[in-house]
Parts: sequence; structure tokens; C-alpha cells
Amino acid sequence: MGLKDTLLSILGQATDGAKDLAGKAAVVTRDVAGKAADKAKAGGRIAKLSMDIAKEKEGMKKTYLEIGKLYYDTHKDDPEGFFIQLCEEIALAEKTVAEKEAELAELKSGFNSADKDIEVEFEEVVGEAEAEAEGCCCDAAEEVKDCCCDAAEKAADVVDEVKDCCCDAAEKAADAVEEVKDCCRDAAEEIKDALDGE
Repeated sequence: MGLKDTLLSILGQATDGAKDLAGKAAVVTRDVAGKAADKAKAGGRIAKLSMDIAKEKEGMKKTYLEIGKLYYDTHKDDPEGFFIQLCEEIALAEKTVAEKEAELAELKSGFNSADKDIEVEFEEVVGEAEAEAEGCCCDAAEEVKDCCCDAAEKAADVVDEVKDCCCDAAEKAADAVEEVKDCCRDAAEEIKDALDGE
């Protein structure tokens, strides 16, 4: 076999090796990119599902309250089991509310709109009641906020995983490029050796 044939054979082997390594690097990079995309989709779905679950649980709480109210309205005169104590507590609260409403109505009937001091006190009482109601809403808002924060943290974790996958793919591609370089160097040395041998 002549020098030219030897050189062409060595160069062909180096080219084939480089093509194989480049192909492997492309496949690895595609696989990792696909996995990263899948994880990103899963992260978005996790966040949406977490929010949907929180919404459904809030709806369930409202339904439970309605069921409890309906049960009380239906069985307040003849409760059974542990419902007896609960119904008694509600009846006592209703009595207290009725007494306070009667007192409030009496005070309102004697209320003189020209007397600013009384008007101010009434507004303070109403303001306090509104503040209490707002506190309840803030508590519910805080629960929703916590749920959304949890979903955001899960999404951030998925993003970190995707980032790690992409870094791994870049490292594997860099390793493949180094292998191609080494293969080309080896081929060049073989060519040089073959040339020096003649």
C-alpha cells in the first residue's frame, strides 16, 4: 500500500471517528434538551395543579360550612350524639347575638343625628366590626398566598433541575468535542509518522 493510500486511510478513519463522536454528542444533547423541556412542562403543570387544588379545597370548606348550617337548621331541635353540644353552643351564640341586636336597635332608636359624639362612637364600633371582618379575609388571603408560594417554590426547583440537565448536556458535548480533537490529533500524528517513514 502506498503512502497516499495510507494517508487517505488514516484520514478516512479520523473523519469517521469524528463523525461518530459528533453524532453521539448531538444525540446526547437532543436527549438532555428533551428531558429539560419535559421537566419544564412538568414544573408548570405542578404549579397549576397546586393552585387548582387550593381552589378546590377552599370550595370544599365553603360546602362543609353550608352542610353544617343546613344540618343545624334541620336538626337544632333534636340533635344526636356529639352534635348536641355543638347545637347548644350555636343556640347560645344566637341568643347572645339576638340580645346584642336588640340592645343595638334600642340605642339606634334613641340616636340623635345632631349629636356628633354619639355618631363618632357608632362609627368607631362599625369601624371595629369592619376591621374584624377584614382580618378574616386577610387570613384567607394569607392561606392562598402560602399555597401560591409553595407552587412557586416547586416551579423554581424544576427550573433548577432543568438548568442542571442543560449543564450536564453542555459538559457531555464538550467532552465529545475533546474526543474529536484527540482523534484528529492522533490521525495527524499517524499521517506525520507515515510521511516521516518514507
